[in-house]
Amino acid sequence: MEDLNRPATEDMIVGRLLTFSDGVFAFALTLLVLGLEPPQIRSAADFEPALLALLPKFMVFVSSFGLTFVFWAAHMAIMRRLKVFDWPVLWVNGLFLLTIAVMPFASSILANTAVFPLAWRVYCVQLIITSLAQSLLVVVLMRDGGRLVGGASIRERIRRLFRGLSPGLAFAVGLVLNLRGYIALSVWCWVLIPVFLMMSQILADPRARSIKA
Repeated sequence: MEDLNRPATEDMIVGRLLTFSDGVFAFALTLLVLGLEPPQIRSAADFEPALLALLPKFMVFVSSFGLTFVFWAAHMAIMRRLKVFDWPVLWVNGLFLLTIAVMPFASSILANTAVFPLAWRVYCVQLIITSLAQSLLVVVLMRDGGRLVGGASIRERIRRLFRGLSPGLAFAVGLVLNLRGYIALSVWCWVLIPVFLMMSQILADPRARSIKA
């Protein structure tokens, strides 16, 4: 008979932490698509104009889904190596998940407001805060030699931190461009994310990594 008083193993606790995190991501992604309300089409003549009117909202959905997925992939890449339960990791992970949960709200503001420059600023700030929260999670995970299987070298810590900051740096550029009046140019700031990610790879030393992410 199973002993109900037996303490949970580290694997069980870490598993619950990761399952909860995946649930928050899944819920946020689901809320994003709920913002796409089908247009009211009363005749065949209204079909094409209605779909074209929906295109900006669809583009916001796709971009927000892609960015949230990138955050989830980065979260999975680092958290899958967590070997022991750690309270600071739990709380900082919760802070990061809070920023993910707010993502549908920021996306909805961008998709439904008529004042695009101001809405884009809100969106950029949201992505910057999310990126900072993820980077803080990396710092907490890798403190004191790391809570990860295989440990974490100094070079890997720098690389992981820079990768976590990459979306925030890209949207910080977008925010600055927006504030300076370059509205059309600011919306392309997301193309800088792969550039920053490649720069983070340059920081990686294959000889110093015992485990590849």
